[in-house]
Amino acid sequence: MAGLLIQEMPMLPTARKLAFNDVPIVDLAPAWSGDAAACRKLADEIADACGRVGFFYVKNHGLSDADIAAIFQTSADFHNLPLDAKMEVSITKNNHAQGYLHGMTKGNETSLSENLQEAFQIKRPLADDDPDLLAGKPLHGKIPWPSAMPDLKPRMMAYYDKVNVLGYELLALFELALGLRAGELRQFFKKDMNSLRLLHYPPQKPDEDGVHLGARAHTDTNAFTILAQDGNGGLEVRNLDNEWVAVPPIDGTLVVNVGEVLKVWSDGIFSSTLHRVINRSGRRRYSIPFFMYPSYDALIKPLLKNPDPANVAPENLHTSMPRDTPFVYGEFKSRHTAKIMPGQEKVPT
Repeated sequence: MAGLLIQEMPMLPTARKLAFNDVPIVDLAPAWSGDAAACRKLADEIADACGRVGFFYVKNHGLSDADIAAIFQTSADFHNLPLDAKMEVSITKNNHAQGYLHGMTKGNETSLSENLQEAFQIKRPLADDDPDLLAGKPLHGKIPWPSAMPDLKPRMMAYYDKVNVLGYELLALFELALGLRAGELRQFFKKDMNSLRLLHYPPQKPDEDGVHLGARAHTDTNAFTILAQDGNGGLEVRNLDNEWVAVPPIDGTLVVNVGEVLKVWSDGIFSSTLHRVINRSGRRRYSIPFFMYPSYDALIKPLLKNPDPANVAPENLHTSMPRDTPFVYGEFKSRHTAKIMPGQEKVPT
C-alpha cells in the first residue's frame, strides 16, 4: 500500500565474534619464574596489548580451576538468597558502596540507563581503629555481611586473597611495561582499597529494545580489572574501528583490562577501552571482577609523556578521568560512584 510506514522491530545491539588478534592471550608463566629477560619480554607483550586493545587474556595466572569454581558457586549461592535477605545489606544503607546492589538501579546521573544486573561487592575489611573508618570517609566502612549466609565472608576472602596476589604481580609488570621504576605504581596503593564483586545478569531477549543492557557502555574507574567470567559470554569491547567485538570466555584464562587510572598514569599510551555486557545466552550469567583501586588520597596524574598524543582512546565518557589536571583519586571515585549507584554521597570539592 502506497505510503504505508513499516515499523522496525526492536532488537539488541549486535557485536561480531572475536578474531584471533583482537584480544591477545598473554602467558604469565615468566612472571613467576624469576627470569628477568623472560619478564622483560612478557612486559613488552602486555604493553602491546594495552596500547593496541586495552584488554588481554591471561593464562598461568596462579589461580586454580577449583579457586574459580568456588567463587562462582559462592556467587550463585548469594544471588539465590531471597530478595529480603539480600536487601538487608543494600548499599543504599551506607556511603562506601559495599554490600548488595539490586537490579535496575542508578545514581544521580539522570542521563544514564539502569543496568540489568545485581551485585554484591566488598573491599578488604578494615581494622576497627582505622582512621579513615573512624572519620567516616566515603569509600571506607564496615562490610555489611548478610545474616542469611554466614559463610560468605570466608568464601569471598579466600578468593580475594589469591586474586590480590595476581593484581600486585600485574602492577609490577605494568611498571616494567611503561619503563617505570620498580614500585613507582605500587606507592599509590598504600591502603588496600581493592574490590571484589559478585555479578549476576539475567538473560536478555533478542527483540528487546536495547535501552537497558547488562552493563551499559563504560570504562573502568580504577587502575585495572581482573575478570573471571562463566561459560555464557556477554562481555563486548569497542575496538579502534568503533566495532563492538565479543570477548568470549576461554578455558584457563582470566581477562585483564586497563582502567582510567592506568590510562592517566601512562598519559593515554595504555587505552582504557569502552566495554559493555549483553547476556544473549538465554541463561543466568555470572562474572567475578576484581578491581585494583589506588588509595583514597593518591594524587593521580601522568607519570610520563605520551609520544603520540593523537593516538588516544575517546575521553568524553561519563567514566573518563582527566589527564590535564591532577586529582585525588578518592574524591573522583566518590563523585562517580554517586552517579551510578543509589544512596551514595559525593564529597564536596
